[in-house]
Formats: sequence, C-alpha cells, structure tokens
Amino acid sequence: MTVFNKNSLTQVSGFDNPILSGELVWEQKAFWNLFMTNDAGVLPLTGATIDAQIIRRVLTNVIDTRNGLTFTIGDYTPTPTPITLTVTNINYTGGSFTLVIDDSAWGLMATDPGLDIADPNGIGYSGRIKISFPANGSTPAEDIIVFLFFIVRSDGIVVE
Repeated sequence: MTVFNKNSLTQVSGFDNPILSGELVWEQKAFWNLFMTNDAGVLPLTGATIDAQIIRRVLTNVIDTRNGLTFTIGDYTPTPTPITLTVTNINYTGGSFTLVIDDSAWGLMATDPGLDIADPNGIGYSGRIKISFPANGSTPAEDIIVFLFFIVRSDGIVVE
C-alpha cells in the first residue's frame, strides 16, 4: 500500500481535512466502503446527497522518500472536464456508502505519455466527495468534504 508524505497530501486537502488517497495501476478497478461517524457514533446520511468528482492534475517531482511519496501537484492544461465517480450502496441510516473507481470513465489511453513505465511521476487525479445535508429545523445546511487523490501508473504491460 502506498504511503504518501503528509506534507504532500496537505497540498491537496489542507491541514486536518479528511483525504482518501492511493496509487492505482492503469485499468485497475477498485472501490472503498466508507463509514461516516461522529462523536456519537454512526453519522446517519438521512436526507443527504452524495457526489464525487475527480479531475486530472500534473504531478512533478514524485519521489519515494523515507516519509512516503512526495510530489508537487498542479493544474493540467488544457483544463479537463471533471469526472464523476459512482457512489453506490448508500445506507442512509447506517451512515455508509461505496465509492467506485471505474477507470473506463477516466478516458486514459495506453498511449498516454504519463503511463510510460519510465515516467516517475505517473498521472495524478484530485477531487472530492461531497456529502450535502439539508437544513433541518434550526440546524442550517451543511456539507462534509472528503478530498481524493490518486496516482495512476503503468504496470509495464503494453496494450496495443
């Protein structure tokens, strides 16, 4: 499992914000089951809407250090369209849902230069999961944001 340097992840999410990060292999499908909790235990998602999006980024200076992967993240040019990720298996009363990584929605091709096995930087994506709670009585509307960060790399298999 990839370990990222905390200072590098701070570039993506800021200080003390939740972040889901990982290193993926090109054409890898994955999912995460997320469970929302608060000081009282389960955080019910009743009435909430949940969406997730990522966008391609430029990664430079990706280095495996003693404290995890470090990197510099920047905007990709031209600015790409954000990619909507699938959120499924929502358990509103149990406070859980599944975030699905389906690489076919990302539009990467085997010929993308970032997938070159010799490229130390890989392809970066950052984004967020947004959980929006409506106003309820005297409680105002609230959003919970979980930041996302992924590096996609080649496994060295050439697809033609």
